[in-house]
Amino acid sequence: MRTLLAVSKNFEHLQSVARRPSAVEWFRGVVKRAHLHVLDTGEHFTIVHKGEKLEVHEGLKDKKTNVIIPLGSENLEWLAGAFSDDKIDAEEEYRIVKYLLEPCLKAALEMPILKNPAFSRILRVDQHWQEALLDPQGKPDVELTILYVNKQWLVIPGFHGKAQRRLVITAPQFIDFQKRVFAADASGNLAEWLKLAQWYVKWRDSISVSPN
Repeated sequence: MRTLLAVSKNFEHLQSVARRPSAVEWFRGVVKRAHLHVLDTGEHFTIVHKGEKLEVHEGLKDKKTNVIIPLGSENLEWLAGAFSDDKIDAEEEYRIVKYLLEPCLKAALEMPILKNPAFSRILRVDQHWQEALLDPQGKPDVELTILYVNKQWLVIPGFHGKAQRRLVITAPQFIDFQKRVFAADASGNLAEWLKLAQWYVKWRDSISVSPN
């Protein structure tokens, strides 16, 4: 009985978020389709952004979706509360991005064009870098290491090895980056990816610090 109640409650929390205009606007261009895996109940949900509305589906609606976000029931309850006033402040935005950073980075690295060696050279993509998300007070919190090994990308929690660079990023910077990648991917246009590449190289250098 408790499992059934948990399933119902989590779905209700997500539906509550989906009904909020602020949520529709906040996730616009950030996530088009994502899978949520609720770790404490084993539930799976699919979130689909339709442009003017958010849809919530129980289970995995599309197995091709590569954005998989693991979280707990308490996170969904908090998310519903955060959007309940239709306003998201800096602290709330940071907490949302904290859960999106790693899954969205993994999904971006799995995009076919970002696996293209020629395009990677244009981007001057490092084979080993570190990334830190700054909290609203400017302190590093989430730490990740990204490695290219055996023709695949690995995203590992924490700082590991001797990285080529370290990126320090704020929640608004992550959102801006994600929207640009999303737009380029949605366009299906190589010219848009090349424009993104020119922007990315300058942007990456502006947020880089020594990894040592």
